Amino acid sequence: MSYQPQMPVMSSYQPPPPPPVAAPPAKGKRRTGLLITGLVVLLGGLIGGGAVLAKGKSNYEDAVHSLARAPVGCTTTLVFDKADKFIVYIETKGKLAELSGDCNADSGPYNHEGDKLPKVSMKMLNSGGDEIQMPDATGASYDVDGYAGTQNRSLEITSAGTYRLDVESDDTDFAISIGKNPKDDNDLMMVIGGGIVLAGLIVGVLLILLGLRRRKPAPAIVDARNPMGPLPGWSPTPYPTTMPPAPPTLGAPTQQPPPPPPPTTQFPGQPPIRPPEQPAAGGFAPPAFAPPAPPTPAGPPLAAPPAGDPDDESGRWTIKEKPSDKEGWS
Repeated sequence: MSYQPQMPVMSSYQPPPPPPVAAPPAKGKRRTGLLITGLVVLLGGLIGGGAVLAKGKSNYEDAVHSLARAPVGCTTTLVFDKADKFIVYIETKGKLAELSGDCNADSGPYNHEGDKLPKVSMKMLNSGGDEIQMPDATGASYDVDGYAGTQNRSLEITSAGTYRLDVESDDTDFAISIGKNPKDDNDLMMVIGGGIVLAGLIVGVLLILLGLRRRKPAPAIVDARNPMGPLPGWSPTPYPTTMPPAPPTLGAPTQQPPPPPPPTTQFPGQPPIRPPEQPAAGGFAPPAFAPPAPPTPAGPPLAAPPAGDPDDESGRWTIKEKPSDKEGWS
């Protein structure tokens, strides 16, 4: 009887912790660089476009202020530096500046009342006394910074020089202004400024919207043993360091002598079979075959002695001793 030690059993069983619930993915960070760039582009577009628009308006006002003016009832001297085409306006609202000529008109402001333009007759002469044609024309106008004018005629100066303009009308609350279209530069500046503002708004708002979108969060490190997510920290219960005590025995087993081996059994034509020896430690061993006995050499058969008197030595076989070297066999 032998005792096999058993595996130690934990003194207290603790069930494994439940699988952790996957935590919600962390929100990605916003694209701060795009946000800042979008704000810069937006503000730059608004400021830059606004500056261009303000510059265009300033140029527009300066162009209106620089027009040459002639009051009603006077002959005004005008000097043209180069040959060019000009526009003649009836200015219904404005203010006369210092004039040159034979007119002592009031230099104060004027404002024509009524929806229709006043009727006026104009005559321009060059330095040689030749009249310059001023055909009727419409289309251009301006209204800025206290000045308002509407195109009435067109003028073409073929050579630079001094010219005299005579203006006659029943109304005196207006003036004649001559020059280029003040809106030419202003229209171009308005287009450029408006384009800058619009581009800044579109690009800036687009960059801000892209910056508000969060980045994709970095993938969480998942434990291979648990696809749900990372395992929380836990410490396994250690095994006991000492072996449990052996169970009590009822008594020492009595030593039994080994049983005698069974007789060998032999069948005709086969080697004898013997049961295997039992191992000392117990267990089962397969049967083994005993080697056969060596064969006996065959010899001449021995003749039976003749029948007769058993005391008669003449009828018995005798064995002679080995003769000496001098004697031979007989």
